Amino acid sequence: MKNKTYLKASFREIIYSKGRFISIVLIILLGTLLYVGIKATGPILNQSASQYVDKQELSNLQIISTGGLTEEDEKLAEEIPGAKVESGHQLFYADRAKNQVVKLYSYDKANQQNQLILKEGRLPKKENELVLDVKAKEEGYRLNQSYQINQSDQLKRKKFKIVGFVQSPIYISTEERGLSNVGNGSVDFFAYLPESNFTNEVKSVIYVRFENVHGKGTYGKAYEKMMDKNIEKVEKIFADRPKERATEIKEEADKELLPKKAEVADNLAKLDAGQKELDQAKRQLEQQAAMMPTENPQFTQAQAGLAQQQQALDSNRATLVSAQQKISDSENEINELKTPSYSYDQRADNPGFQEYGDLSDRIAAIANVFPVFFFFIAALITFTTMTRMVEENRREIGTLKALGYSRFEIAIKYIIYALSAAAIGIVLGSVIGTHTLPRLVFELSSDRYNFPGVTAFYLSRPIIQATVAFLFASLGAALLVLLKELHEKPAELLQPKAPKPGKRIFLERIKPIWSRMSFNSKVSYRNLFRYKSRMIMAVIGIAGCAALMVAGVGLKDSLSSVGDKQFGPIIDYDAIVTLKDQPDKAAVETIFSDNKKITSDLATMNQTVELKQKGQANQKLTMMVPDDRQKFEEYLHLKKQGKAFSLPNNGAVITQKMAELFDLAKGDSLTVYDEDQQTFKIKIANITDNYLGNFLYLSKDYYQKARGKDFVANSYLLKSKRLTNVEEKELSQKLLGSDQVTNTSFMSTQIETQEHSMDNLDGIVWIFVVLSGLLAFIVLYNLTNINVSERLRELSTIKVLGFYDREVTSYIFRENFVFTILGILFGYGLGIVLTKFILVQASMETITFPLVVRSGAYLLSGGLTILFSVIVMIATHFRLRHINMIDALKSNE
Repeated sequence: MKNKTYLKASFREIIYSKGRFISIVLIILLGTLLYVGIKATGPILNQSASQYVDKQELSNLQIISTGGLTEEDEKLAEEIPGAKVESGHQLFYADRAKNQVVKLYSYDKANQQNQLILKEGRLPKKENELVLDVKAKEEGYRLNQSYQINQSDQLKRKKFKIVGFVQSPIYISTEERGLSNVGNGSVDFFAYLPESNFTNEVKSVIYVRFENVHGKGTYGKAYEKMMDKNIEKVEKIFADRPKERATEIKEEADKELLPKKAEVADNLAKLDAGQKELDQAKRQLEQQAAMMPTENPQFTQAQAGLAQQQQALDSNRATLVSAQQKISDSENEINELKTPSYSYDQRADNPGFQEYGDLSDRIAAIANVFPVFFFFIAALITFTTMTRMVEENRREIGTLKALGYSRFEIAIKYIIYALSAAAIGIVLGSVIGTHTLPRLVFELSSDRYNFPGVTAFYLSRPIIQATVAFLFASLGAALLVLLKELHEKPAELLQPKAPKPGKRIFLERIKPIWSRMSFNSKVSYRNLFRYKSRMIMAVIGIAGCAALMVAGVGLKDSLSSVGDKQFGPIIDYDAIVTLKDQPDKAAVETIFSDNKKITSDLATMNQTVELKQKGQANQKLTMMVPDDRQKFEEYLHLKKQGKAFSLPNNGAVITQKMAELFDLAKGDSLTVYDEDQQTFKIKIANITDNYLGNFLYLSKDYYQKARGKDFVANSYLLKSKRLTNVEEKELSQKLLGSDQVTNTSFMSTQIETQEHSMDNLDGIVWIFVVLSGLLAFIVLYNLTNINVSERLRELSTIKVLGFYDREVTSYIFRENFVFTILGILFGYGLGIVLTKFILVQASMETITFPLVVRSGAYLLSGGLTILFSVIVMIATHFRLRHINMIDALKSNE
C-alpha cells in the first residue's frame, strides 16, 4: 500500500510540475527530431532515388563509341559476367526553324531497361507514332499533333504523330537535358520513336545492367566499388575493340570505294579506247583531206563531228578524273581515320543525376556537425533542468528517508519522471523527424527532380545515439544528484541549503559607475556573480542557440556565394568555344568579329588531365594554356588569399582544392597524366584561389617546354557585352553551323546551374533556423522557470517589502537581459566557428565553399533571441504576480 501510494505520488509529480515536464519533453523532442531527422534525410533521399531507378530498370552503364556499335560489339557485351544487354539508336536533331535541339531515341517495347513513365496519352504502337518528353509541353506541343523530323539521312520518314508525353529515368532532372553537338549546343527535350524508323544498321549505344549491384543504393559506396570492378571487366573485354573497329570501318569504306574505283578505272579505259579510235579517225580524215584538191563540205562537216566527239571525251575525262581525285581523297581520309574511342558512361553521367547525389552528400556533411551541436545544447539544458529539479526536492527526499524509504524507493520517483520525459521526447522526435524532415526537404526540391516521392524508414544508429545521450542527460542527471543527496542524513536534507554569501564584485570597485547605479541594478549585478553556475549555464544555452541560428543563415549565405566568388572575381570571361580537330580558325574569328556584342577573344588550349597518387582517389582537372600570357589576365584573375598575381612563364599554377588533396606546395614537382595517359612533369609555381571546379594553368612557353610539343589552340575564351538567352542560342547555333566548333559553353548557364543546385539547400537551412529558434525559446523559458522556482522565497520577500509587480519582474528581467546579451555576443563568435567547420565538412572535390556571414544572420539571430526573451519575461511577469507569498515564506517550516 505504501509503495502504491508513493507510486501514485510519483506520477502526480508530472502533473504538478507539468511546465517543467513539458519543457524537458520538448527539448528532448527537438534535439532528437533534428538529429535523427537530418541524419536520416540523406539515406532516405538516396534510397528513394535508388528504388525509383531500379523500378524503372535504369541502365548501370552505357557503352558508346565514336565509330558506332555493331553486332560484334553486342556479342562482346554479352560476354560481360552477370550483365543484361540491350542496344539502341540515339541521335541529335536540330530544328533550325524553332531553334530547338531534340535527342531522338529508338523505342522497342521488347526492351526492359530504361522504362518510360507515361504521364499522358500512350506509348507508340505504329511506325508513324512517337512520344515526347513531358518538358516538350512547355514548348506548346499537344497530343495528336503532327511532329516533323527532317533527318532524312538517318530516318525512313519525316512525319510522326504525338501519342504521349513521358518521363525517362535517364533524366531525373526536370530541367537539365544535357549538351549536343548540333544546333544551339544544348538539348531542349527528348523523343522516343519506333526503332524500325532508323535506317542505320550500326547502333549508337549499348545499355548494360549488372546483377551484382541490384539492391545496392545507387549513391552508396558499395555500389561505386562494385561498379568500378564491373567497368574494369568491361574495359578488359573491349580492350582490343577500338583497333578492330577502326579496321572494320576502313575495310567497309574500302569495300564501298572499290566498285567506284573499278568503275572509274573501267570508264577511263573505255575513254582511252575511244580516244584511240577518235585519233585514228582524225588521221584518216586528214589523209583524205590531203588527197582532195579543193575544200569539200563533207570533210568540214566530218571534222566538226570529230571535234564534238573530242569535246565530249574531254568532258567525261574531266568528270572521271575529278571522281578519281575524290576517291583518292577518301582513301587518304580512311588511312588517316582516328581509332574510334569507347566510353563507358555510368548513371552519374546522366543529366542531373550527380546533382541529386551531391544534394544528399551536402545534407550528410551538414548532418555530421549542425544537428550534433544542436543535440549537445538540448542535452546540456536537459541535464541542468533535471539536476535543479532533484535539488529543489531536498526536503522531500529527507522526509522520505526519515520515514524509512529505501534509496531505491526514493529514486524510483525521479527514474519514472526522467524515463517518461525521455521516452516521450525520443519516440516523438524519432517518429516526427524521420517522417517529416526527409519529406520536407524533398518537397522543397521536388520541382527540380522527377521522383514521385520518398519512402521513409528508421535508421537505428542515430536513434540509439539519441536515446543514450538523452537518457544520460535526464536519468543520468537525476541519479548523479540523487547519489549525492541520498548520502546525506535526513536532518541535513530537511534543512534548506544556506544561500551563497554575497561578495563584492569587480564593478563595485569602479566608483563612478557603481555610485550612479540604482539599488535594484546593484542587487541584480551582485546576483549575477553570486550564482555563477546559473549564469554560465544560461549564457552557454543562449549562446548555443544563437550560434545555431547564425550558422543556419551563414550556411545559406556561404553556399549561395560560390558563384559570386567564382564568376567575376576569378573567371572574367563569358563563354568558352571548343573547336573541332584542325579547324578553320579564320572562319570562327570572322563570326566573332561580325557579332557586335563580342568585345574580345583569346585562343587557348584546354585539355582534361589527371592526377594520381597512392592513397588518394584519381582526380581530373582542366589544364588551360593561353596563347597570350599577358592578355590572359583580362580573362582570369589569379589570386592567392585574395592577393592577385600573374601567370608565371616558368612553372604551373594549380587551384587550392587540388593542392590540399595532393598536399602540394609552391616549388613541388607534379606528374600529370594527359587524355592518352601519357605523363609529363611540371613544377608548381603558385597556388590560386578557386571555388568551382579544378584547374591547372600553364603559360604557352612553359607548356611547350614541359611537353616537348607545339602549342595548338583548341578553344577560345570570349568576353562580351551582356547577352540574352536568345542571343546566346543564336551565337551558339551560328558557331556550330560553321562546322568548326563542337560546343559553346556560356558562363551564365553555369551560374544558373550553380544557383539552382544551391537553392536545394535553402529549405534545409531554414529548417535549422526555425528549429534553433524554437530551441532558443524553450531554453530561455526553462532557464527562467528554474531561476524563479529556486528563488521563490527571495522574490516573495521583496514583494512583502513593498516592491511593485513591475519592479519584481524587472528584478529577474535585468539578470535575463544580461544573460541574453552575453549569450548573443558569444553566440556570434561561436556561430562563425560552427559555420566554418560545417563548410569544411560539406566541401567537395570540385567545390570549395567560402565563409560568408552577412549582417542578416546576426540581426536574425540576435533579434529572435531578444524577442523570445521578452515573450518569456511577459509570461514570467504574470506568474510572479500570482506568487503565494505566505506559502513561499513558510516553505521551510
